[in-house]
Amino acid sequence: MDYQYQARNQRGDKKEGVLRAVSEDAALRELQKQGLYVVSLAPAKKESIWKREIVFKKRASAKDIAAFSRQFAVMIKSNIPIVSALQALAGQSDNPTFRDIVLNVAARVEEGLSLSRALAEHPKTFSKFFISVVQSGEASGRMGDSLEYLADHLEREYKLKSQIKGAMIYPAFILVVAIMAFIVLTIVVIPNLVKALEQFDEDLPAMTHAVLGLSELMTSWFGPVILGILVVAIFVLIRWLRSPRGRTKLDGWILKLPLGVGDFFQKFYLTRFSQNLSVLVESGLPISEALKITGEVVGNSSYHDALERVQTRVIRGERISTALKSYPRLFHPFVVQMVEVGEQTGQLGNILIKVVDFYQDEISRKVDNMTSLIEPILILIMGGLIGFLVLSVFLPIFTVQMAALGG
Repeated sequence: MDYQYQARNQRGDKKEGVLRAVSEDAALRELQKQGLYVVSLAPAKKESIWKREIVFKKRASAKDIAAFSRQFAVMIKSNIPIVSALQALAGQSDNPTFRDIVLNVAARVEEGLSLSRALAEHPKTFSKFFISVVQSGEASGRMGDSLEYLADHLEREYKLKSQIKGAMIYPAFILVVAIMAFIVLTIVVIPNLVKALEQFDEDLPAMTHAVLGLSELMTSWFGPVILGILVVAIFVLIRWLRSPRGRTKLDGWILKLPLGVGDFFQKFYLTRFSQNLSVLVESGLPISEALKITGEVVGNSSYHDALERVQTRVIRGERISTALKSYPRLFHPFVVQMVEVGEQTGQLGNILIKVVDFYQDEISRKVDNMTSLIEPILILIMGGLIGFLVLSVFLPIFTVQMAALGG
């Protein structure tokens, strides 16, 4: 919220302006920290909608939270008080929504709430994983180290997701262009050529008849009906996939996709499993709790269910590696062996980071290979679709012209 203030500095000079803070008390404290004697402080008057700057609220991105974690870790390790560090980080943020959240967390901590509980009041911004690591740092007195582990994790995950998204941008663009070009040719160009083609009705090839029929279907009332049915079907499918049962089915199918795609996703989830578990173990969380949280954030219901059962067996006294061996389709032998080595040496967190590094290199190579393979295939598909349309339209005209020239 914005507060209008009037104040004087130590030399008696008058200062006035607008300060954003979560409460009037927080605004007063901030002004006093700046060495100002507050004369008046009140909520700023709302401007007319015509004068007000329009600001579209946006959620905190993964990049925002990763940068926040890294800077917060550096400040805590430099012995800067938590409230001061949060206020400084809020001032550096370019995202007004995230800035307000950080200011609110700072105010709640200043009121006496623990950092983890203050963060937990914003579950849409700070995940359970994030809060658990902070909570572990509070309990162990190693907040700086916990935040550093967290920052490393978030940066790795952001880099991995960005790499995958970046690799998909160009193929997706090519596919959209191909579909748009096909629709434009079918709806706009071909109907204008129908009259010219009708005189060759007896000599029209099958491909031309097919294209004319498709164009007539898409430009008639039946076209929007089919489009509406497709939209409704896609909407229903998305709703079903977001349901618990649909999500479970989808997650199972993803891991079984052919042509190495399922294996790619397996390595992606194993990277997340190893990375999350490593951070939680290194931050001092009990192994059973670490397994539970890892299962919740790994992002695949098959792994979630398996890790729930692994957690139950670990609580009963089994080793993690022994429990993981029961799920060979989900956990590669390499991962199980590395976990076993980590348990024997007492270096589970460090060993899991080596697993992360190994799989991230594998994923990077697969992304590059898939991109180099998908791009020419999509270009061929786009060229084939447009070429088919062009050929089906101009082939009859070309044939008649050649016959006329020959005659």
